[in-house]
Amino acid sequence: MGDIYEGNDLEEARNWLRARVEDGAECPCCTQFAKVYKRKLTSCGARTLIRMWRDSGLEWVHVPTLLKTQLPDIAHQGGYATLGQHWRLIVESPDEREDGGRVGWWRVTELGERFVREQVTIQKYARLYDGRCMNLVGSEISIKDALGTKFDYNELMGRDE
Repeated sequence: MGDIYEGNDLEEARNWLRARVEDGAECPCCTQFAKVYKRKLTSCGARTLIRMWRDSGLEWVHVPTLLKTQLPDIAHQGGYATLGQHWRLIVESPDEREDGGRVGWWRVTELGERFVREQVTIQKYARLYDGRCMNLVGSEISIKDALGTKFDYNELMGRDE
């Protein structure tokens, strides 16, 4: 990371940063730290997706309330938005509050439902730059893989198997 750009051409600066952004580097133009981050689909995200689907299917659900009442151990985390922003497993209502804030209503997408029902797999990681998902990478995982060994899929799905 001790590498410093010393040129004065904007295109050269962009190319210099692109070559270093995977590991992270200070942008020679604005001095902001620029890095591509790899984030995985977490067990909390998988549990939230299952709970949303079990509670509302493909209909809208107020996720903050659902988490507070059904999954209080993860209600404070708020990472469920990544299920939509990165993996497209849920979608947010376009409605806004009067103050312009988010309303908290989301619904499971068809892909999200198929993932919950073990009909499809998805890639494990989202590559993020500047808060945006660039692409998905890594091995294909199932909902059970995303849950890990700590959680019982059948129990979460309400099955007595």
